[in-house]
Amino acid sequence: MEQKAIQALIAWRFCADPGDQVANTLVGLEGIVGALEWVRSKDSIIAMAKRLAAHLDDGHRLDTQLRAFRTRDDPARVETSWAVQQRLPITMVAPGDAAWPEGLDDLGPYAPLGLWLRGNPELLVDASPTLAVVGSRAATAQGLANTKAIVEGPWCEDVAIISGGARGIDTAAHRSALDHQRPSLAVLAGGLESVYPSENTHLMANVAKTGVVISESPCTTAPRGELFLHRNRLIAALCEAVVVVEARFRSGALNTASHASALGRSVAVVPGRWGDKQTAGCFRLVRERGAIVLSEPADIAMLLSPRLRDGPG
Repeated sequence: MEQKAIQALIAWRFCADPGDQVANTLVGLEGIVGALEWVRSKDSIIAMAKRLAAHLDDGHRLDTQLRAFRTRDDPARVETSWAVQQRLPITMVAPGDAAWPEGLDDLGPYAPLGLWLRGNPELLVDASPTLAVVGSRAATAQGLANTKAIVEGPWCEDVAIISGGARGIDTAAHRSALDHQRPSLAVLAGGLESVYPSENTHLMANVAKTGVVISESPCTTAPRGELFLHRNRLIAALCEAVVVVEARFRSGALNTASHASALGRSVAVVPGRWGDKQTAGCFRLVRERGAIVLSEPADIAMLLSPRLRDGPG
């Protein structure tokens, strides 16, 4: 990407939330640079709102959102973010690039405008099959053991493991993948210059050596709570199947699984004990989303590609 386009993408991520349908439509009409030029112009908001209305469903307060884009635009903040990015081994991909993962296109108008990467960009398109392994940050010893059993088994020998870089199940999934030479993809909520949680900084550096660390947020973006929820849709879109190892009744892992189900990805859970709050979310996914119950780690093969299910020949 050219510098002007990169800086425009940074600016848009500060102007609009991830997956903002109005922003994505405006960028689709004007291009990433042209859309920013409109934001920084004095062109009529009413005229642009009428143009956008022809491409969007009712329910958007277009004039209000367009004014908000102009209010949030902060060229100085963009320059600061760009300066930080230039000091780091960060690359970028955008829709239409060779390394752009097709799975993200399934998000339609909620797809990211671009991605910031550390590591091997080619893994975004070459990794197949892909399995997301997610679950509770406050994981139990059994949950961590189950994660290792899933990732380290022969059924995952040629599988890329995706997770969110968080504490608990995510950390166990990434570590197990690295320990057994599985490619790993970590999708973070904030800018790539500062890993959250900080204790996973070394882990993410190791993921980047053989896999790729991903964010749709530019440098200097703090990992706010809502960004974790936006991040979950990327994990769901990038994977072929998702396994929820442990999750409470309300959990970010359930949010990831819900996105995956809506996108037509396979969703599976590790069953827990009746009355166990740590796995109440897993039972909820079975009841509300028809999630597959894994009777043993080897059942992972059923979720993935036909060549893994059926074996050679």
